[in-house]
Amino acid sequence: MVLIAERAHPDDPGFKVGLHWRKRFGIPWLRFRGHNAYLEAFIWRYKWVSEHCAGKDLLDVPCGMGWGTSLITGCSTIAGVDVSEEAIVEARHRYGKLANFHVGSMASLDFPDHSFDVIACLEGIEHVSRDVAQHFIGEAHRILRDGGTLLLSSPYCKNGKHSGNPHHVYEYQPDEIHALLRPRFDIEVSAERAVDNLTVLFLRARRIGIPPGDATAPESGPATDRTPN
Repeated sequence: MVLIAERAHPDDPGFKVGLHWRKRFGIPWLRFRGHNAYLEAFIWRYKWVSEHCAGKDLLDVPCGMGWGTSLITGCSTIAGVDVSEEAIVEARHRYGKLANFHVGSMASLDFPDHSFDVIACLEGIEHVSRDVAQHFIGEAHRILRDGGTLLLSSPYCKNGKHSGNPHHVYEYQPDEIHALLRPRFDIEVSAERAVDNLTVLFLRARRIGIPPGDATAPESGPATDRTPN
């Protein structure tokens, strides 16, 4: 088992509950953890997605090694995309019976127009450049069906500063995320949940048409995301 940076993994000790070994001042000791805020937050966000995809075709991007994707229920079909080939190999091995997994970039999603009813992008947009994020929103609009739903979450600090997480390329403030989605999406629900020292913004947005000649809606083009280091 290989833990890939910032990709949730069920074998990661950070998501465990119960007895586990820790080191304090160089001395190993057993600690009981009956409550794990990170695990609870992780499970909650995929339950949230499940509430919006009954009988629908869904894309989860970036899907990592598929753990979260495997928790989504009720869909007609599920696809997952991640830029890491290593993550996708493990996703196919563990959860290939539950979803179709593909190696791909958020900036250029290899699906025909109007392929999905719902796209979930959960705490992934902060891991790519702002240019890639902008291209992703264009691609999401292209492959969603008319009236389709984008479910997006992203963490930020209320003091306006970066959290210091080295894997977060850019942490969006709420007004920046809203501006990124317009004019392609109408934001129907905006909610927040506190996790540790961060606030996670959850958005449900509906695909809408783009006004002709709107200069604020750039065409999708070449851009590349990367595996977080």
